[in-house]
Amino acid sequence: MTALVRLILPVIALCAVFLLSFHLRDVPVPELHALRDIDPLLDPSGWINWSFLVFPLLFFVLNLSSRRYGAALTLTAALLTWIALGGGIFWAMREGFIADFEQEIAPYAVAASFAGAVAVAQLVNILLFDWLRGIPWWKAPFFAAFVGGLVFAVVFNTRPAMVWDAELGGRIAVEAAIHFTWALGQLLPTALLRRTIRPLPGFGGA
Repeated sequence: MTALVRLILPVIALCAVFLLSFHLRDVPVPELHALRDIDPLLDPSGWINWSFLVFPLLFFVLNLSSRRYGAALTLTAALLTWIALGGGIFWAMREGFIADFEQEIAPYAVAASFAGAVAVAQLVNILLFDWLRGIPWWKAPFFAAFVGGLVFAVVFNTRPAMVWDAELGGRIAVEAAIHFTWALGQLLPTALLRRTIRPLPGFGGA
């Protein structure tokens, strides 16, 4: 029961990140159109949006959860998040709030590829954080967030249904830069929260 109570806040936070990313999936980022001036292959039109920019929050939440509760409970929180989201979508479809999954959510192939890529990235993030946690304190949150994000970008963009064209490298490079920036930027709030979110006894870390 204690473990389940501890998981409430991480699960709510992870669900919030997914819902925010989904809500912003059609909102463009005009500021990034300057990438076309650097290289036409980096043109963000049609594939990059605010969802890409807020999605790395997922790894920030996982890092804080891993720091506080350890790898096992954080993996459990990630699993419960998937169950909650899947259950919510099933309920919404049954009640008629979602009439057509492919029209209102995403094509089944894309949704499955996204879920698979996120699941792999979450696993990498959590295990890497657990492996690197310690001194210096920044090493675990930085590398866990960056490598987790990079794994997601590579796995999702190289899925079987994706066209492996000349723009593929550009897309991965831009997304890698986004995740690197997030991994670096989240060190500041992580540092500020270190006194508040301390590892529970037995979880170690610095």
